[in-house]
Order: sequence, then structure tokens, then C-alpha cells
Amino acid sequence: MIRHHPGRAALLAGFLLHTATALGVWTTWGEFGRGNVLAWIDFPVSLAFMHLDGPPLLLWSLAAGGLQWAAIAGLLTLSLGWAARARQR
Repeated sequence: MIRHHPGRAALLAGFLLHTATALGVWTTWGEFGRGNVLAWIDFPVSLAFMHLDGPPLLLWSLAAGGLQWAAIAGLLTLSLGWAARARQR
């Protein structure tokens, strides 16, 4: 029997959506605004790398923020799945 893993798909989707958003903000916003926007997108994990500037800020945002949003998407998917299965019983 093949089992589908929606949690894995949600992890990947959360990471990829964050990556696309962070890169979009990085390329379209000016130097002053983009760091602020990335800090708000990745809050509270951005407190760990808020002192950085330039490419290191982007790399930490992509890594730490991407992991944060992947975890949020995965946990939300799992909790919704548990709630839907509990409702069926």
C-alpha cells in the first residue's frame, strides 16, 4: 500500500514559498526596506540574524526563515489532518 505524506509536501511548499518571497523582496525592495521586510517575514527567528547586512542577511533568512516556515506549514498540515480524521470517527 502506498502512503501519501502531505506533511512532507507541506514542508517543501512552505520552504519554497518562503524562498520565492524572500528572493522577491530582496530583488525588488531598496537596501533600507528589504532588511526590515525580511525581519518581519521571519519573525521571531530573525532576532538571531538581525545584526547582519547584505548577502549574509539573505542567506540566513533563506535558511533559518525557510526552516521556520517549513515547520509552520508541516505542523499546520498535520494538525488539520488529525482534526479531519478525528471528525470522521
